[in-house]
Amino acid sequence: MVELPVTDTLAEIARRLLDGDRTGTITARVVDIQGFSTWAGDELVVVDRDGVLHGSLLGSTGAAEVLAAARPLLEATDPRLATAVVEVHGAAVMEAGLSCGGRAELLLQPTETIPPALWELLARRMPAALLTRLEGPGRGATSQVVGPDGRCSGALDPPAPAAVEEAGRLLSAGHSATRRISDGVGEVLVEVWVPAPRLVVVGSGELVGALRAQGALLGWDLQEVGDRPGADGSWPTLDQALAWAGGSAALVVLSHDPHVDVPALSAGLDADLRYLGAMGSRRTQSRRLERLVGDGRGADEVARIHRPIGLDLGGRSAAEVSLAICAEVLAVHCGRDARPLGEHSGPINDRPTADAVPA
Repeated sequence: MVELPVTDTLAEIARRLLDGDRTGTITARVVDIQGFSTWAGDELVVVDRDGVLHGSLLGSTGAAEVLAAARPLLEATDPRLATAVVEVHGAAVMEAGLSCGGRAELLLQPTETIPPALWELLARRMPAALLTRLEGPGRGATSQVVGPDGRCSGALDPPAPAAVEEAGRLLSAGHSATRRISDGVGEVLVEVWVPAPRLVVVGSGELVGALRAQGALLGWDLQEVGDRPGADGSWPTLDQALAWAGGSAALVVLSHDPHVDVPALSAGLDADLRYLGAMGSRRTQSRRLERLVGDGRGADEVARIHRPIGLDLGGRSAAEVSLAICAEVLAVHCGRDARPLGEHSGPINDRPTADAVPA
């Protein structure tokens, strides 16, 4: 099994598939799971024509099951789906590096039946949904991809509008998930991959280190950007950092320098980031907004900036403030309002389930 960096495995596999020949390869992922409580829900592996597995699944487990189920698909002359089951219990849990065991059902599919749009989105760390018909006419044929803007690539035959609608809802929820939709024709699997946030921090000081440490606990990467744009007014470091973060970028502006914070916030507004926040007192925020408006920014644009940054947790130390900032980033990323769970009704998570959702 080829081990890739944990935080970028999905994007790396997507880039490899875009750059190489996808014909004759098999894509496998988890579609139903019981246990494995801390599983992130966004893993995907590929078996190449030589029977070599790329990526990792459920810690260090699942390789034998995936390879055994992939072998008949590699030898088949027509596209078809296959399933495999992975179970981890007892001492094997610790050996696999997992916090708890469980049972997972995997779906295997010829990669050539998946529209390239999926790999294009995942390589850019953009949210993406994949629709595959599991039962009824069209089972195992070409899948359909739904992007974060609702645009579709490929098509199911027969169409599944209820599945497309569910994909849009899950894409906006901010985390990877799996659903099965019964649409009267059969059953459609809806899989959504949403990459974890990547922090881009403009500024310096103790809080940057605290944010890096807090982000590491969450599995988020961080890139620090210098306090000054170039002599020509450009800011290549910030541009590069936002490109590195991709569609999951969260821009955190700590600098109070008007020659730094306003250009940084403008760049964040231009990038249409899901999260954009700025540090500073209410007086500092007011002056910033005046400068942004003076630069031609409209009220709707500046309203997208989270200011003052972070949730009201009452903390003052760098570690406590970084927790408040990351908590707000997570809430926005997942489309939540950050109220206590006790004030909500219904399920508190969106783990994959075997239960079909009626159309």
